[in-house]
Amino acid sequence: MKKQFYKILLSVVTLLFSVTTLSAKDIQYVSDDLTIPMRSGVTTGHKILKFLKSGVALEIVELTDDNKHALVVPVDDDSKTGWVETRLLMTNRSARDQLVRAKKKNQSLKEKQSKVKQQLAENQTQNNTLQNIQTQLESKIKNLQNTLASLRKNASDPIRIADENEQLKEQLVSAEARVEELVQENIILGDQNIKQWFLIGAAVSIGSLIFGIILTRIRWKKKESWGGSY
Repeated sequence: MKKQFYKILLSVVTLLFSVTTLSAKDIQYVSDDLTIPMRSGVTTGHKILKFLKSGVALEIVELTDDNKHALVVPVDDDSKTGWVETRLLMTNRSARDQLVRAKKKNQSLKEKQSKVKQQLAENQTQNNTLQNIQTQLESKIKNLQNTLASLRKNASDPIRIADENEQLKEQLVSAEARVEELVQENIILGDQNIKQWFLIGAAVSIGSLIFGIILTRIRWKKKESWGGSY
């Protein structure tokens, strides 16, 4: 209900505003006659100032008491003021003038439609071009991504090899240190073996010497025992 009331109120206000606007300027139009004279006075004896063509808009400035003549000013040319017969005026544009205007408007709309179609075709062409560019860019991006992946893979191999080389170097250093330790241990063990064999040899020599001395003494004792029996 409130919405309908507001709508009715708005319509009334719009109507009042339209009536006020129309009352401010009384605009009428030349009838379907080809031309009508605009004179300096209300009688045919007055000078013709201008011939007005059908459909020309006139602003009503003043009316005679009998309303048969009106003092008018052409809307498109306010430099001229004159009198015309009111019977040759209409409150609305003539049908012929409306038809001409409608044709012009229709032609204008057709021209706009043609321009819109042309613009649409150009936009479609531009859109197709942009789509092709987008497809090419996507392909280039994909190729770049593949190249980047390959570069990353190739770049990772030298890093891995360098890490492995570093580990091998560390292992080599450890192995060389271990070899050096084993060499030192071998030298020490070799010295000990030489000493052991030297002691063994000395012991064997001393033992042989002692054994020879003992054996000699035993033989001398036997000879002495044999000589005493003779």
